[in-house]
Amino acid sequence: MMTQPLKRLHPLVLIFDLYKLVKSNIIFFIFLFLLNMGSEKWWIQTAKWIFLGYVVIMIFLSIGKWITYRYVIKNDAFYIRSGIFSKSERTIPFLKVQNVQRQTTVFHKIFKVTSLTLETATVGDESSIIFDVISRVEAESIESAVTETREQNKIIEQSSVGLFEEQVVVVEPEKKDKKVIHFTPTKKDLVKASFTSLSFLILIPIIFKLDDVIKLDVFRDEVTNALKWGWAILAAILIGVLLISIAIGMVHTFIKYGRYEISSDTQKVYIKKGVLDESIFSIRKEKIQAVEISQSFMKRILGLAEVKLISAGNTTIGEVESNTLYPFLPVRKAYTLISELLPDYQVVESMHELPKKAFWIRMIRPSYIWLIATALIWYFKPSLWWVSVVLLLIIYSSRILDYKNSRYLLNQSFIQMKTGGFSTVLFITKRSQVIEVKTERSKLQRFFKLASIKTVNRAKPVLHKELLDVPHEAASEFYSWYVDRTKEVKIQ
Repeated sequence: MMTQPLKRLHPLVLIFDLYKLVKSNIIFFIFLFLLNMGSEKWWIQTAKWIFLGYVVIMIFLSIGKWITYRYVIKNDAFYIRSGIFSKSERTIPFLKVQNVQRQTTVFHKIFKVTSLTLETATVGDESSIIFDVISRVEAESIESAVTETREQNKIIEQSSVGLFEEQVVVVEPEKKDKKVIHFTPTKKDLVKASFTSLSFLILIPIIFKLDDVIKLDVFRDEVTNALKWGWAILAAILIGVLLISIAIGMVHTFIKYGRYEISSDTQKVYIKKGVLDESIFSIRKEKIQAVEISQSFMKRILGLAEVKLISAGNTTIGEVESNTLYPFLPVRKAYTLISELLPDYQVVESMHELPKKAFWIRMIRPSYIWLIATALIWYFKPSLWWVSVVLLLIIYSSRILDYKNSRYLLNQSFIQMKTGGFSTVLFITKRSQVIEVKTERSKLQRFFKLASIKTVNRAKPVLHKELLDVPHEAASEFYSWYVDRTKEVKIQ
């Protein structure tokens, strides 16, 4: 067990907060103080003072947080005191920790530190314990302490069961498992990812951004003069720009996915990603609420898929979803990977299709988006009537594809639901992880003897999944299937 005295956050957190402040506001600074350096416009001057005031306030808040924030780790729990204007105290037991995230940005690498986020299942701004800057030794120590507490608690529970059943049970501490690496992207995978993610188009917004900052009129004039020499020069310019864009896109993809690694042991799944900014995410297998396999339109064409592990904790590091497995997996590899990482989960490809009645109900169901859009076009711009026709074609094409793609299956203690038109999502969850179910029948569905089924799982935010227009017999079976959940869930 790890015990530490009451302490402040790492002092480098002050520099890190300043780094984040500069990084997030650099565009405003360039616009106000460089591009409008000599401007006398009243709104520019006002904006400068407001910006400076904001920066000063944020710096003082950062210093105040560092002065007032105190924490201690004792008795298998975090004790935290914080608050600049109003004081608060929190106690978070290690057993409440759902996920552990570590991120090492370029800043952290320079100072040989890291960041650590411990996610709990509670809701609210204080549901996480975040160390923006922490020494690597202390981060590893905290992770080990959380893991050790869980193992000891499991031993106590098993011992209690043995005593209750009047059996002699000898429980030995579990040996540390070796991680098994299940996937690392090859060069071919990275090339495929760069094209699937359209990262090769990254040069286009950069050019437009440059046009905002640096006037490119002179450059455009030179290009126009060069075009007078013929189409060969135009083709060479376009090919050159395309090659540069592809190179930049591949570099961008390599930086983001180059050192991707998916591994696991008997207790956890580990996701490691990033070249410059590294992040490590671990999630306990027992805390996984569901699995989602999603395919965008482009990924469906290329036979790729993205797998997400849904848990009760928050699964983002900054703006990046950390619970996503490599987002450009071949579909077969995605199915195999799920069974390797989570032996309890099975992906069954053969599922029940929706009845033909579901097709007709979708064809006659009104589209309020189309009705509103058509009314606005007719009122403001009747000459754009063709937009209404195109929108109607897109809506009904999506409905037809959704009907063809939709599937469902009740597989013993699992449920699978697949939905989507141009893009699809296959949702898989255990009955024991579903906290609520619901069946609904509209008047139109009653006429066609159809129904909608819904599931609710713990997540942040709470995860709701719905499948429309299943046979009403399937809806009754779905409800009976969920009632049998009492055989699996034990209330302690």
